[in-house]
Amino acid sequence: MKQGLWLSLLLLGSAAQAEQDKVYLLATAGLNASTMAQTIFLNEPDITDLAGCQEALRQGQRDGDWLKYHHILRKDKMKGFSVQMQYHCVTSAQEIEPWYERSRYDHAYLVGVDAESRLSVQPMDNMAACMGAYRSLSAAEQARQHCTKGNQRVR
Repeated sequence: MKQGLWLSLLLLGSAAQAEQDKVYLLATAGLNASTMAQTIFLNEPDITDLAGCQEALRQGQRDGDWLKYHHILRKDKMKGFSVQMQYHCVTSAQEIEPWYERSRYDHAYLVGVDAESRLSVQPMDNMAACMGAYRSLSAAEQARQHCTKGNQRVR
């Protein structure tokens, strides 16, 4: 009886945690062969699971028209640079402000995505501090994290 009660409480706790998580499309524009990157965190309230995000991502990349997670890469402002876009569907319980394209990219973050597509965003004082923290990580941790500038506040 006790074991069944504990299992029920554990399952209820997991369900409550999953309800708090939001699904985001993590979009990072990185300058090739450098450590410079800008990241946005896009949320669509009607997309509530990773499969829905991945389908919207496939459709947006295939059609070149983002019906969900709408954003525009302004290549005209990046002349002379080679920009590589990376997209990841992730979940997070962290509070992330909505994205507004005209806001300045003033916030430095150490961003990580684990094997279960869970997002972690650690605010940093500046990019130098972020790179110091990044370099102190193991090679395996570095493969899952990057430093970036963002224009959304993350708590």
